[in-house]
Amino acid sequence: MATQSHAQAVKSLNNGAGRRRFVFKTFSQRIEDIDVDVFRSLDPLKQEPSEGSSFFRDCLVEWRELNTAEDFISFYEEMLPLVQTLPQIILQKEIILSNLLSRLDMKGRLSLEPILRLIAALSRDLLEDFIPFLQKVADSMVLLLGSGADRESEIIEQIFTSWSCIMMYLQKYLMRDVVNILKVTKKLRFYPKDYIQEFMAESVSFVLRNAPVEQINRGVKKLISEIVTKPLETRKSGASALLFYVMRGFSSKLHSRAEHVLQLLLHNEVIGSCDKDPEGNFFYLIFFLIIWKLVKSFFLSKMPFLYLRFGLCDFCLKVCFFFFTCESKRFEILPISYDSLSRSIFLH
Repeated sequence: MATQSHAQAVKSLNNGAGRRRFVFKTFSQRIEDIDVDVFRSLDPLKQEPSEGSSFFRDCLVEWRELNTAEDFISFYEEMLPLVQTLPQIILQKEIILSNLLSRLDMKGRLSLEPILRLIAALSRDLLEDFIPFLQKVADSMVLLLGSGADRESEIIEQIFTSWSCIMMYLQKYLMRDVVNILKVTKKLRFYPKDYIQEFMAESVSFVLRNAPVEQINRGVKKLISEIVTKPLETRKSGASALLFYVMRGFSSKLHSRAEHVLQLLLHNEVIGSCDKDPEGNFFYLIFFLIIWKLVKSFFLSKMPFLYLRFGLCDFCLKVCFFFFTCESKRFEILPISYDSLSRSIFLH
């Protein structure tokens, strides 16, 4: 009889072309294969629920056909009478969400995917009324990751696909107060594992870069203030990851907000706020972490834009690189030497 471990083993196989086909993938390879970009997904998105139903009920019934785990079947039987109509769901939203979050546990790992999808479906039904629950959802996801899910690539993808869907469904309301969503996601954005930070940054960046200019300004200042308050390595890497995804477009292009974000980072008010940092130089680390991510992402094709547009002279760059290299030696974040990176940038 097939077990969860057998299923996991099959999904861990490399099924691409080449000599190493059907060789087991490493954990890092499985992490690289994760895609949480629901905004450009080719999967069809249901525009309306079934007549007289709701997105939550439709999702519940659909997953009952797909998932036969004992935990999920018991949840289905308990919930179905409570979610027959949208007014029922709105009236009993606290009970429904409490039941969902109580099942975010590694003991019921076979039920995690439908439960996470149902949380996203509930947000689509409740819309603005779901925002007060975001903190509970984020905290439950942190606990789930901390209980061992952060070492399971499949579950990581399920968690952040669910969160990305929530961001997509609620973007209209979240863009009104970017600082609030940054507060809600603080523990996930600064999670100790860098790949968790990356997935969280990717999912939150959509809200930040599509927000009004005033909200973007508040969001960037909030990110900087978080590091000034407590200049930890996880905060520096988490902030740089989020700002990178805000500026990154698609097809090796910068997003239309990239220019504004870079100008904001180089503004005297932002740079001046960094003087409060006892280490004194974290701004250079953040700035060049972002530049380095852009270099890797765009193969230097957009670097002239950064220098010509913002007037970053060679001397300023060399000074910043000096601090950046010192920091990188401590945190081991720079994969190539200072000389080779600076040559690459100055020659392009």
